[in-house]
This record gives sequence, structure tokens and C-alpha cells, in this order.
Amino acid sequence: MNKVDTLIINIGQLVYFKEPIRKIDSNNTVILENAGIAIKNGKILDVGKSEYIKSKFMSENIIDAKNCLVTPGLVDMHTHALFDGSREDELEKKLSGIDYSEILKSGGGIFKTVEKTRKSSLEYLIEKLEKVLSKALYLGTTTIEVKSGYGLDFENEMKLLKVINILKEKYDVIPTLLAHIFPKESSKESYIDMFINQLLPNVARYNFAKYVDVFCDEGAFNLEQTKLIFKEALKYGFKLRMHADQLKYIGCSRLLNEFPIGSLDHLESSPPENLEMIAKSNASAGLLPASMLAMLDDKKPRVEYLKNKAIISLGTDYSPNSPMISMQTVLDLSIYYLHFRPIEALAYSTINSAYSLGLNDVGTIKVGGRADLIIWDLENINQLGYYWGYDRIKTLIYKGKIIRTQDN
Repeated sequence: MNKVDTLIINIGQLVYFKEPIRKIDSNNTVILENAGIAIKNGKILDVGKSEYIKSKFMSENIIDAKNCLVTPGLVDMHTHALFDGSREDELEKKLSGIDYSEILKSGGGIFKTVEKTRKSSLEYLIEKLEKVLSKALYLGTTTIEVKSGYGLDFENEMKLLKVINILKEKYDVIPTLLAHIFPKESSKESYIDMFINQLLPNVARYNFAKYVDVFCDEGAFNLEQTKLIFKEALKYGFKLRMHADQLKYIGCSRLLNEFPIGSLDHLESSPPENLEMIAKSNASAGLLPASMLAMLDDKKPRVEYLKNKAIISLGTDYSPNSPMISMQTVLDLSIYYLHFRPIEALAYSTINSAYSLGLNDVGTIKVGGRADLIIWDLENINQLGYYWGYDRIKTLIYKGKIIRTQDN
């Protein structure tokens, strides 16, 4: 018998996906009952029926899943998790009917967060972000994307990316350089010049980010400004992402016809023909249901043009506007607010979110893949949506190590 680090046996239902999902079918979806998993050196060594795994491997660390549901760890493909301060006062304004664009014009929103974040030290921001990442991991998010964007000048954007990269040593974090909004103290032209001629080359030089993201919308970057940033970002080898059509449609998602954009996120204001274009492409359609609710304006994407056609991914969009870090909650909201089936919601928040980030060794369960696994206090995949609104994790395994378990 082969000795391994950990065995998981007596899995009631093991659910994962072989490839990014457009439509669930038996060719791309695995539902294995009475299953087992062998783990060695943080990787999955074998997967099969529980009796097979028990007969082939031995370990001093055996986890009895007790007929519970097991899935891959969750992947959060869109966050603004690095900032200082809070904006709870804006909730009252939004509840009274004040539009977010009006909050921005009055100096609130992003501007308020930028002012606070610029004053914060590197060490303080490391501590601040680690609290968020630790909480996310505890709740089952084993891979997470984090954007810059609350510095809005060269020094502070580099500071934010340095913080993210320091914490990459402990957490599986994907850093993104975000062109978020224009600072109040400089012209649009001078900010774009700084972004292109200082930020892009220096971020590339230090390998501080994998992606460049642009918030393309009314009040942020227009089409021509977004094109300019994308063209220059590609020269430095960055991959592209986009905040598209969130507040108002100004044509942003159409840029998929001109640029290799890996993920177009938000899409609340996208017209049907643009959603159909995204669905026919290999780009991810990133949906952020918690953010939709936090805006309090009843906007949501027309998912009927995406479902069973597009590579839909899910994220929290954790930010000062919507500080909600639980991908479990995103799963719930995608079911009850966007009307996805539980198995679809799981696909969109595991393998599809990993795909959105250009990753192929997380978000799934495969031999040689990273052993990021959740043993749920549930019996099957349909209970993932039936029981909702609370933490349902029984045991969390990250890189082959038990992070938390109810059995302790």
C-alpha cells in the first residue's frame, strides 16, 4: 500500500467539474457517490470510490467524511479587498434614494476611501488585508483576486500592489492593477500618462500584477481611455479584465471585439446583443450578486442571455461599498437572486472563477491538482442551495492541510 499524507473516505457525494462550464452535462460534470480522495504533498494523488482508495493507500491522517458532500474550494474572481476606512454612512444615502454617481460627485464613495488609504502605512495595510484574506479562507475561499485602485497615484498604487504580493506568500492571491477612477487632484490626461508611462512598466518590472483591469463606465474611464490603457498593457504582457456596463451602458462590453479581455465583470446594464456576444466568446462573464444588491437600484444582468451559453463566473466584489467576503453567500444569492441551480452556482464559483483568473490547478478536483477541498455539513449538491444563509463548512482543506474542522 502507498503511504500518503491524508485520506478522505466515505464521501457521500463528490461533485466537481472537468472543464469550464457553459452548460452542465454528464461529460463535464462529475457526481461520484461513496467516494474517496488521496492527498500527498498538498496535491491530489488519486480520486475514486472510497473502498478503492482505502485498499490502495494508507495514512496516519484519515478523514471520515461521514457521507457528506465534498467539493473543490471556492474561488473569488473579483474583489477590491485592499483599502482603509469604511463608508457605512453611505448606506443611509443609498436607502434614501441617492444614486451612487451622486455620492461620487459629492466627494464620497471611492474618493473617501482613497484619502484614507493613502494615509495608511504599508504595515497597517498588510494587517488590514490579512484580516480579510483570513476570513475569506475560513469561509471556504481558497483562491482570491485582489485589485489595487484606492491609491490613484504612482506611489500609492505601487504600495497597494506590494502589500498584495507580500501576502501572496501565505494566501493564494491573484494581484490586479486597476484603473479605477480619476483622482481629484490631476487631469484625466496626466493620470492616464502616469498610468501608462510609470505604473505599467514598473508593475511589469517587479511582476506585481498578472492582470490590468479598467473600470469602464460613466464617471470613470470612457471607451477611448480604456482602449489606450489596454493597448499599452498588452505591450507589457499583462492580461486584461474589465468592469463593464455596471452603472450605465456606454459601449464598454463592445471592446471584447477589439481586445482579448479575459473577464468582463458586472454587466448589469449590458444590452442583449452584447451579452450574446460574450456568450459566444471565450471570455468569462463575471457576475457579482452581492454588489448588485448593495447598489440598491434593482439592476441585474439579463442572465437569460448568458445561462447555458456563456462561461459565467462569480465573485464577491468585496469593497467599501459592499464589504461582504463570503463566497458561500454569493452562492446563495446566485441561486435566489439570479435563479441559478445549485450545481450551476457551484460550477460558476469554482472551475469557472478559476478559469476567469487563468488558473487550471484550482477550482476542480483532479490528479496533480492542488488539494483545496470543502467537506460540507450537507448530504448532496441540492442541499447547497436548500440550506442557506449560514456557514455550512464542516472541514476545510487548503493546499492539503486542514484549516478548520468541526471535529476538533
